[in-house]
Amino acid sequence: MTPSVEENHHAEVIKEKIANYLAGLGFNETLTNSITNKAYFSEAELANVVQMKNSLSAELNIMRPQMLETGLEVMAHNLNRKNDNLRLFEYGKTYAVNNKGGFEEPEHLCLYVTGKQQADAWKGKGASNDFFTLKGAVEKTLALAGVVNISYSETEAAQLQYGLEIWSGKEKIGQLGLVSKKMLDRFDIKQPVFFADLGWDQIVKKSKTQKVQFKPISKFPAVQRDIAVVISKELKYAAVEEQVKKLNLKKLQSVQLFDVFESEKLGADKKSIAVNFTFLDEEKTLTDGEIDGWMKKIMQNLERELQAEVRK
Repeated sequence: MTPSVEENHHAEVIKEKIANYLAGLGFNETLTNSITNKAYFSEAELANVVQMKNSLSAELNIMRPQMLETGLEVMAHNLNRKNDNLRLFEYGKTYAVNNKGGFEEPEHLCLYVTGKQQADAWKGKGASNDFFTLKGAVEKTLALAGVVNISYSETEAAQLQYGLEIWSGKEKIGQLGLVSKKMLDRFDIKQPVFFADLGWDQIVKKSKTQKVQFKPISKFPAVQRDIAVVISKELKYAAVEEQVKKLNLKKLQSVQLFDVFESEKLGADKKSIAVNFTFLDEEKTLTDGEIDGWMKKIMQNLERELQAEVRK
C-alpha cells in the first residue's frame, strides 16, 4: 500500500493561518464563480481571455481575467439586501492565454472592504472602513506570511480611483486602493469599496525563503522625538521617510507620521507634517547628546534635499 503524500503542505499551512487571521479581523471568506460575463471587461482586457466554447448562458461565457468583477457581484448582492458593512476575502484564480497558446492560472488573495468597521452604538457612531483599514490588513497579512522588504508606489490601474502597487524587493506582488466610480456604477454600488489583489503564488514562494528570527526584548528604554516641518503640498510623506532612511541611522527604530496641517498662514501650496522618531540602543541607554546629533542630521537633510522648513 502506497502511503499518501500531501502536496503543497507549506502553501496550505500559510493559507489556513492567513484565513484564520482575517476571520479574527472580522472578514468573511467568499467563493465566487470563475466563469463570468465578458460584458464586464474592455476590449484590451479581453485580448488574452479564455473563452467558453459551450457556455451555459450569455452571462457566463469566459473564464475571469481579473478578480475584482466577481467580487463586486457578491458585494452588490449583499448591499442590495441592506448588508452594508462588509469585509470579505477570497482565494481564487484568474485565467489567460499566453503567447505560446497555453493557459495561465495564477492564484490570488483578494480583500474587499466597505461600510463601517462597527455599527453605530450609544457610545458613538462607528468608524468607516477606509483605505488605511485595508492597507493595515494587507501589511499584517504579508508579515504573517513572512514577506518582508515591503514598499509601495502609485498605481495607474484603471479599476482604481487611487491606490498603491505593493512590492517586495524588486518584485511587484499586488495592489490596493479605492475602486473607481465607473466600476462601482457598473454594479450599481453606491458606497466606496476598497480592494486589494495579492499574488498568492508569489507570496508562497517568498514565504519559503524567509527565516523566522527571534530576539529578546531590550532592557533599555526607547526614546522618542517629534519634529514638525513645512513642505510643499504636493510632496508626499513617502519622500520624507525615504530621505530619513538614506541617512542609515542604526539606532533609529521607526519613523511615523502623526499629523498633517494645512493653512494659508503656512504659505501658498504648503503643508505642515509632524513626524515621530523612535531611537533604541539594545546595549545601553541613549544620551541626549546622541539623540540631538541624529535629529540634527535628519533636519539638515530634509532642509537640504526637500527644501523643508523645520518649525521651531
